[in-house]
Parts: sequence; structure tokens; C-alpha cells
Amino acid sequence: PALPLTGSVTHRVYRARSSFLDLSEEQVLRRYRLDKAAIAGLCRELGADLESLTGRSHALPVAVKVTSALTFLASGSFQTATRDSTGISQSAMSNCLAQFLEALQRRAARYIAFPAPGRTAPTAPGPGGGAGAFPGVLGLLGSMHVALRAPSENEGAFRNARNFHSMNMQVVCDAAGAITNVVAKFPGSCPNAAVLENSALARLLEGARPEGAWLLGDRSYPLKTWLMTPILFPCGAAEERYNALHHQALAALRQTRALLKRRFRCLDAAGGCLQYAPQKVCQIFLACCVLHNIALRRRMPLEPPEGPEPDPEPELPLQAPHVQISS
Repeated sequence: PALPLTGSVTHRVYRARSSFLDLSEEQVLRRYRLDKAAIAGLCRELGADLESLTGRSHALPVAVKVTSALTFLASGSFQTATRDSTGISQSAMSNCLAQFLEALQRRAARYIAFPAPGRTAPTAPGPGGGAGAFPGVLGLLGSMHVALRAPSENEGAFRNARNFHSMNMQVVCDAAGAITNVVAKFPGSCPNAAVLENSALARLLEGARPEGAWLLGDRSYPLKTWLMTPILFPCGAAEERYNALHHQALAALRQTRALLKRRFRCLDAAGGCLQYAPQKVCQIFLACCVLHNIALRRRMPLEPPEGPEPDPEPELPLQAPHVQISS
């Protein structure tokens, strides 16, 4: 006769996972910052990259990987909100995020595209003139610092003028708030002007820019034939009005940066810096920009239903002011 088993057999326990389809539209929007249709679309588009190749019976579904990554980007919380909402371990969550960021990065050009030469970005008149006061505007140029933990190598290069470690992300948007160009690879100590000078965008505009088309940028950038900046020392009513209209036109850029932080709390330094290497932080920022454009196209509510306001993007001290003299 067979001997009885003396030991106990340990069975692996798999936690129940909640599906975004089980939630209301309001709950989905609050948790993931996208609606159900947009999430389903992402699952279809990224499915080939996210489907498990192991053949394991308990491999994570594509929808779980997508919603896990979205929850982290929306909440900024890796350990609590993300794990609790999807029922997966932290190590599995880390893999989900990495796969999601890689897949979205490969498709970024589908969602972030600079206007072709000869075409200008949408403009809309703001109060007292706004963007509509500047015909031929290709986009609004600015920067956004995303805080990260101090890198182990070349730490000083990442310390910005406000004395925290960051990546200096260059962003161009149109008057509707759609992001049309992103440069995400320079450390926080790199001045805005240097980021621009070393970007493909500058090379494009130096060459193929049509006559009478330009960007608008703040005073951290140099004046160029294709870049209009404020007059540092305005003389007379006309130049004062130019500066006022220029400031109003850049309001869409300021609103876009603030909305990125409201929609994706992982970018808001008030909740702590991102605990990742610079390359991963750049991937996270690019993913947030892609998702921002998706939300904008689908006319998602501009503000999440709950949560405190993020800190506004501060204007960093100028390291080498670019002076645009009168005329």
C-alpha cells in the first residue's frame, strides 16, 4: 500500500485581478486618466508587444499590463496604488511598466508629430489677442523639469538651477494644447538654449522653415529668425504690447505643462522624485506626452475629478540671459 504523505503541499496563490471593464467610466477615468474605449484601443495596439511568449497559464493579460502602467503614471505610486488596483506583485509591476514604456516609445511618432513645412499649427485667439495675435506660429516652445533620484554617475550634471536633480524636457505644443515635439534626453543642468541648439527641431527650422513661420519661446531662449522671444528691455507702448501678447500666447504652453502634472502625478515633484535611471525617466515622460495627446483627441476632461493641484512649473534662474534689444 502507498505510504501516506507526511509533508504538506504548498500551492501558489494567485490574487484576483480586477478588470477596468468592471468599473464605471468615472472610476476608470479617475484611476487611469483614460476612458474604457481608449484603454481598449491601447490594448489592441500594444498587444503584439505585451503578450507573454512563455505560454504560462498564469501569464499576465495585456489589459492588466496596460492598466498597471497607467495606474502608476496617473498616481505616481509604485508600491501601493498600482499593486492594490491590479493584484500583482511589485516585481511583476516593474516588468509591466518596462514593457509598456518600450512599446509606447516605439509608437510615439504616431501621436507626436511636428507640423510639416508649409503648415502651421492650430491657433486660437486668447483674451486680448493670445496666440491669434501671432500668425504663422508653428508651436509654443518651453521646458519642463522632471525630478529624479540622484544618479550614481555624473551626479552634478543632473542638478538644475533650483538645486534638485532633474531631466530637462523640451516640449512644443500648439494653441489647443496638443504636444507636437518632445526632446527628452538632457540632464537638468543643461540650459534650455543648449537643449534647443542640439535638437533635431532646430536643424529642421534652420533649413526647411517656410517664410513667415516661427516658434514662440520664453526669455530662456535666444532670438532667431524662426523663434520669437520677449523683449527684455521694452521701449514704448508697442513693445510693451508685444510682450503682453507674447505672454498671453504662451498661456497654452503653461496650461499644457500644468495639465501633464495634474493628469500624471508621477511627473509632479511635490509627490517625490522618480526613483529611476535617467533613460527610464525620459521614457516615462514621453509616454505621458503620448497619453496626453490621446486624451486630448478623445476630449477627456481636462482635470482629474480629485486630487490637489500640483505645483506650477517654476521659471528657473537664467544662467546666461539672452537679450533681445529694441527692434
